[in-house]
Amino acid sequence: MSTWEWPAYTKTIHRSVYPAINPTNPLNSVTGKVVVVTGGGAGVGRHISEAFSKAGAKAVAILGRREEVLKAARAEIEKAGKARVLTYKADVVDEAALNAAFASIEKEVGKVDIVVANAGYLPTPAPAAEVDLKEWWKAFEINILGTLLTFRAFTAHKSKDAPTFISVNTGAAHAGSFPGFSGYTVSKLGAAQLIASLQVENPDMRIISYHPGVLETDMNAKSGMPVSKDEFSLPAGFAVWLASPAADFTKGRFLWAHWDVDELLHMEEEIQSKNELVVGLSGWPKQVEMNVVD
Repeated sequence: MSTWEWPAYTKTIHRSVYPAINPTNPLNSVTGKVVVVTGGGAGVGRHISEAFSKAGAKAVAILGRREEVLKAARAEIEKAGKARVLTYKADVVDEAALNAAFASIEKEVGKVDIVVANAGYLPTPAPAAEVDLKEWWKAFEINILGTLLTFRAFTAHKSKDAPTFISVNTGAAHAGSFPGFSGYTVSKLGAAQLIASLQVENPDMRIISYHPGVLETDMNAKSGMPVSKDEFSLPAGFAVWLASPAADFTKGRFLWAHWDVDELLHMEEEIQSKNELVVGLSGWPKQVEMNVVD
């Protein structure tokens, strides 16, 4: 049951896939591409992997911590399209395992074109003064360090054809403060700023953060937040669209899967000229006449 809704950016808000982000839309084709999805064995990650297979990917490699989950996901992804599906047991905070996985992927199917950094962690909600610090810090290790290690492994094996790095984040990173969620929101905000930094340092790549929506996942159940739910097809299709040529203007920005992409395309010039959809300090800069005192 719906309780409250997030504020909007586009007039139209989606909860499931629609034509413009449909993986089968020829404009979203990733024919011949090699795609890697971390946390790709379950939940949002598995649906993203299936969507890229539907979009014509040459190969989809899924990384995760549980072999049995990866094996089950492989069968579902293979049903979704004709992509060759590779599985690797690799934790995103294990640099050696990530590097070995990406090296194997390049050897098996070629350079990597698209990476979706989907692996994330939500600490058990609790006030910051009382939370288990080891549990709290784990969010930073996975959400920030894990994202960076994934990116570094990618850069060593990326293709030269518009390499794209998509970070699955959360609207909670910038939508306000929530009691009991400091470890999650702060680490996710840090991950968003990391993505912005990586984009500045790598202008030849497309590097983006996006909020996938609110899905029926173990993480969502753990949060206990009563927000209207979305279908998995929404973040899956949106990820495929983010990798399409039409989304090139999203470089370094933070988007939500709910937002209508046709409206976003019409807003492209405004988004760029006003530098919208970036993380910053609300109210700054203010248009005042400065008086610098030495």
